[in-house]
Amino acid sequence: MKPVHHIAAALILGSVATIIHAEPAGAVFPGNEAVKIVNGKRVVELPPLTDGMKKNIKAGFKMLPPGPGGEVYMIEGKDALMECRGGFFSDTGCRPSSLGTSKLPRFWTVKLNGSWLHCASRAPSRKCEPVAAGTPAGMSTEE
Repeated sequence: MKPVHHIAAALILGSVATIIHAEPAGAVFPGNEAVKIVNGKRVVELPPLTDGMKKNIKAGFKMLPPGPGGEVYMIEGKDALMECRGGFFSDTGCRPSSLGTSKLPRFWTVKLNGSWLHCASRAPSRKCEPVAAGTPAGMSTEE
């Protein structure tokens, strides 16, 4: 093998090693305390279920994913950002995020200063309300 091939092979192997050992992505929403990197692994705390949803799930209720073009709740899932029909994570009621490829009205369900909140956007001047207060009417931002 010629010296140039050695250099090319080393660069390729170095790139592969970097990709394999890359840190998992942190929170998409700045300051979301629900997403942490622990020992190189992404650890996510999911928003709590309401008492009503706990009863529905126990009864076998399956939430449908969000409809096309409707409001979505942005929730950090175990592996990625998800769009959900409600302000909590559901295996059936969420789909992978289309942020950056589709403009939709979005609420962000996040944990800030130890409290779960629905926020209108990721902007520093965002408006947030406690999850316990219910769904904030007309507060979502299209992004």
